Amino acid sequence: MAEADSEGGAWRQHLYHQTRLKDKNGRVRLLTIQPRQYTASRPESPPDTIHCLLRLAELKEHPQFTVVSHRWKPTDAVDETKSVLVNGAAVPVSTGLSDVLRHVQKDAEPVVVWIDALCINHADEEEREKSTQVSQLARIFATAEKTLIWLGVTAHRSDEAMRVLRRLTEEQHTLSAFVASWTPQLGHQLAQKILPSRFITPGPASPPGNAESPVLQQQLESLRAPLKALMERDYWTDLWSLVELCLSPRGLVVCGAHGLALDHFYSAARALDHIINHQTYSKWLAAATNPATPSAAQTAVLSSDEVSNLSQSPALRILGRRDDYRKDADSWLASPNIPLFTLLSRFYVAPAANQNQLPLRTGDARDRVYALACLATDIAALGITVDYGKDTDDVYAETSAALLQKHPQGLQLARGTAAAGDASTSSWAIDWRDVRPPPSDLGPSDRPFNACGPADTRYYRADTSERGQVSLKAGVVDKVQEVGTAYSPGPGPDEVEVERELGTPDQQRAYLGEIRRFWDDSTASLSSPYFAEQAAVALAKIPVGDVEVGAASSSGGALTRASSATVEGYRRTVEALFPAEAEAGSESGEGDDSPGPRDGSTTVETGASLSYVAAMARMAGRRPFRSHNGYVGLGPEDLAVGDTIAIPYGSAVPFAFRDAGGAGDRDRACRLVGEVYVFGIMDGEFMKVHRQESVLRVM
Repeated sequence: MAEADSEGGAWRQHLYHQTRLKDKNGRVRLLTIQPRQYTASRPESPPDTIHCLLRLAELKEHPQFTVVSHRWKPTDAVDETKSVLVNGAAVPVSTGLSDVLRHVQKDAEPVVVWIDALCINHADEEEREKSTQVSQLARIFATAEKTLIWLGVTAHRSDEAMRVLRRLTEEQHTLSAFVASWTPQLGHQLAQKILPSRFITPGPASPPGNAESPVLQQQLESLRAPLKALMERDYWTDLWSLVELCLSPRGLVVCGAHGLALDHFYSAARALDHIINHQTYSKWLAAATNPATPSAAQTAVLSSDEVSNLSQSPALRILGRRDDYRKDADSWLASPNIPLFTLLSRFYVAPAANQNQLPLRTGDARDRVYALACLATDIAALGITVDYGKDTDDVYAETSAALLQKHPQGLQLARGTAAAGDASTSSWAIDWRDVRPPPSDLGPSDRPFNACGPADTRYYRADTSERGQVSLKAGVVDKVQEVGTAYSPGPGPDEVEVERELGTPDQQRAYLGEIRRFWDDSTASLSSPYFAEQAAVALAKIPVGDVEVGAASSSGGALTRASSATVEGYRRTVEALFPAEAEAGSESGEGDDSPGPRDGSTTVETGASLSYVAAMARMAGRRPFRSHNGYVGLGPEDLAVGDTIAIPYGSAVPFAFRDAGGAGDRDRACRLVGEVYVFGIMDGEFMKVHRQESVLRVM
């Protein structure tokens, strides 16, 4: 949704009081843009004036209109040179809005559109009108004949890029037609057919083999810049663009004077991506295999500004999500049941290293919920209504309360005490502007955490009837007796590259040493919940939170529950970080007779297991702790002595709660500190034998 100017003005009173909308759904304003012939017949107006009529319409009567989907920056200033009259009133517009209207305008026929900048009064009291219209956005787009996607005026040779995509569509060489039997020769022929007319020049024949002619290479090179600019336009990076594209059954992509059907634009761009990829690879391969090419030149064959993979451009990534939503029956986004919690989690909780995450922007933090609510199927069941009269904190708190009634995993995304700050902010609410993946997040897993054990989701209840708090049934485990130092891996004084992500050996020694001390203190007690024989497994699992990082890379490998590889990685890491202890163990007959790497993955500096150290780095900011009864684990950075460890019914993991005063042990007021890992209870062991029901009133 675009944002109109904030100043009301007399034109708003004149315009929107004439066409007053009801608070209930079903009624919209439609804008009729008069043809240029009409302007010519009105000599009293400047010759470039755009005349429009704004009227009311009922969606149930299926009026004929086009939805205009376009973006502009909130800082766009009103252009005093642009003249737009709506119902006889002069309406101030920006250059961008004027460009859209002028493009849509025809010579001899009126055009009826729905465009949010003029069809919604963005300055009404408490934004009630905007709330009503956003809540029925899906219905508006479904009723429209088509959606006009406006990318902007011609710039950066966008006309050349659009002509290439159109030629590709006209030749009917879409992705599905040729990708299965792709060959370099086919790419060569296809490129010759689709190049802009000014590029079609006689050139030398292609050399034998897979190499392309120099002329064709130059022609393709010349297309890189305009294609990159077109695929990175501001429109493709906006959250509302994603929503409006998903809601559009039919669309027309327009840039300057050129237009292309939305589905054709996407398939042609994907096909062109194959051509660009092949040409880029050929260029790199020719330089890399040429003995005459200096090694420095081989590395610099592709400049950082060169388009080498259009599939990672904002345009193709966002259009891929639309394709998932509308066409791919196997996609989670195309499911007939798309819960709001799933949408919010998928778009905002993806790890930063995940290249599939779409970094979509929005000018209003409330839209991070309300925009995706337009795609969700359970809004009515959750009782969530779009209300721009509420501030961001209220919107997030009410949304969180609704989600927590059905999704216990929402607690893992909550702010916690560190982010919530003072007691006026709900610790259980989720701040969708800054959501980090929980430490226990494994993605799809055949062995997930299951701390609740038999007290599973069938027994989960979250009472949100009292404003500002959530009441949960939980099994209380213990209270924290001692906390360690939060693990903070980072570069040392010598700025070794690997230390930027994995930490220095000194940091790793301190972290592992503190956990070992807590374990020894626990097992020294007769009432310890652990046995000394568990040390090898426990000391390997606790530093990494029982999560194993695949050896594919230091930070991008698949995540699974810890296995024997984790134990082996811990052993090698300890041997590298504490060589004196390892040598003493070897002399006494303890340890492995053949120490050293077994999977070929070690850090350069110490010989420690790279995958194990990477798994430790995932626990950055986590603090080791020991409880009163001897449980050892990891908690949030602000975990404190006296915090209560408890497992809410239905929750996969335990949490730490901080007392905030209450009636007693069985009905206590507290604040959520955050998720914790406790060795020995993550698969329901505690809840199977020690469960005593308590009610936590989380503030």
